[in-house]
Amino acid sequence: MKVFVVVLLALVACANAGSLSSVAQRLIPSFATGHIIKGEDAEPHSAPYIVSLSRTAKHSHICGGSLINKNWVLTAAHCISKPEGMGIVAGLHKRTTFDEKTQARVVDYGVVHEQYTGGVGPYDIAILHVSEPFEFNEWVKPVALPAYEEIHDGETHLYGWGQPKAFSFSAASTLQTVTTEIVEFNKCKEVLPADAPLHETNVCSDSLQQSISACNGDSGGPLVKEFATKGDAELIGIVSWGYIPCGMAQMPSIYTRVSAYIPWIQNVQTSFYMA
Repeated sequence: MKVFVVVLLALVACANAGSLSSVAQRLIPSFATGHIIKGEDAEPHSAPYIVSLSRTAKHSHICGGSLINKNWVLTAAHCISKPEGMGIVAGLHKRTTFDEKTQARVVDYGVVHEQYTGGVGPYDIAILHVSEPFEFNEWVKPVALPAYEEIHDGETHLYGWGQPKAFSFSAASTLQTVTTEIVEFNKCKEVLPADAPLHETNVCSDSLQQSISACNGDSGGPLVKEFATKGDAELIGIVSWGYIPCGMAQMPSIYTRVSAYIPWIQNVQTSFYMA
């Protein structure tokens, strides 16, 4: 985090002292840092599948995640150092408000994708098992998984807690959301720098509105396709990385494409129950 802060402050200084083009020359790919730039407050419990992760059972938000059934949560691999003992809270709207609608659990097992290298790049996915199942209700529900290798298009929604302004370090207390559009993979590849660590198992989105950015939505959080029924959604992507500073980069946000990992998810779950 200290390295990120130094880089970001340097970029702020460049933005104040020079042109946008001079800043653009210094853009670097970075893990999502907890921002949904110029998003808006989500309707309370409109994303009942989103969870907040912490490093320990004493909760202090570090990443988002998505509840896929009563026992399992998907998130980004870069959010995980030691999965066992992590805390997970479902049913949150205000990030620090715990009440009768919230449910807290502890991770007793977790797997980071074996091909994840630890840096910005592909295979940024992890799955976590909780020691006690969540109870589904109006405020806590799972998100649907896509079909294997399904490719989505059109409008999507990103959810997460984080900083609502590009250069503000104070986190938003309320769940944020922003509407985005899927960027076709080859088009995404064209607009990103030639050395971008983009992989075929990524999916890209863009807000298509100047100075509104999704590239730093909470790491591990959900990019979803929403349906007419309130709270029903399909998980398209897991927030992974983007170019900073987001408000100036004007580049697509990069997610782990969940449809590429359906067999992996199923294999981890099967191995757990057979152990």
